[in-house]
Amino acid sequence: MTFASVKQILIMIALTCLGLYALDYWKNPQLWHLRQGARVSPEGGPRLTLWMNHLCCTGCLDDVRKALAGMPGVDLEKATGPKELLTQAAANMQNATLPDYGNVVSLPISDLDKLDLVAVDRTLREKGFVAGRLELSGIPHFRLEAALDHLCCGMCDRSISERMSFLKARGQGGQLKWIESVSVEHGKKTVVAYARFLEAGKTDDIGEFLSGLNYLGFEPHSLRIATGENMQHPPPAPVGLSDTGTTGPGD
Repeated sequence: MTFASVKQILIMIALTCLGLYALDYWKNPQLWHLRQGARVSPEGGPRLTLWMNHLCCTGCLDDVRKALAGMPGVDLEKATGPKELLTQAAANMQNATLPDYGNVVSLPISDLDKLDLVAVDRTLREKGFVAGRLELSGIPHFRLEAALDHLCCGMCDRSISERMSFLKARGQGGQLKWIESVSVEHGKKTVVAYARFLEAGKTDDIGEFLSGLNYLGFEPHSLRIATGENMQHPPPAPVGLSDTGTTGPGD
């Protein structure tokens, strides 16, 4: 029987350690970046980018701007639209066409505390528009807090946690993969989604979370972005307590 030499053992230990560190970084990048200090990316600051599946001409863009006028939390004056966009006159021509009728509007976020993503979505819909994607960028660490009017029992709580995990697992195009975990705060009637560390230059489609809640049968009356100090997952409930915080059978 041949035993490994001291050199081989040291190499194996080093490779194992490197592999474990790499795995931990891949699974929990937010923990490695906590000491970077700033919660908001220095590259242009936080932004909300609206991908509109239909935004073909200057008339469309003007109506989107009018719809968002006065929206709290965003700076519409510094918003940027498509660089190449047909005028209304050009779009009225019989042979007018585009490679893609969709385009984006990028909104600098001026105040995270005032920004309500449900209000943005509803305002656009009321004016005849639907944002295909609501892409958030420039905020490395954040969580989403969806306030619900209906959250009446423990089964409501469990259905959200269990079925949101199911939707995340079944996402065909990476949908909801940016969410680390989802918890339910029954007393506050709030669903909290903890996001993975968002790298500079990358975006998370917040609309996926909103659509996911709608698919599960829940319509939040507000959806806000929080950047509090404790961005890690909530601690598990004490043994013997149900999801609603009441004592379980036999206690």
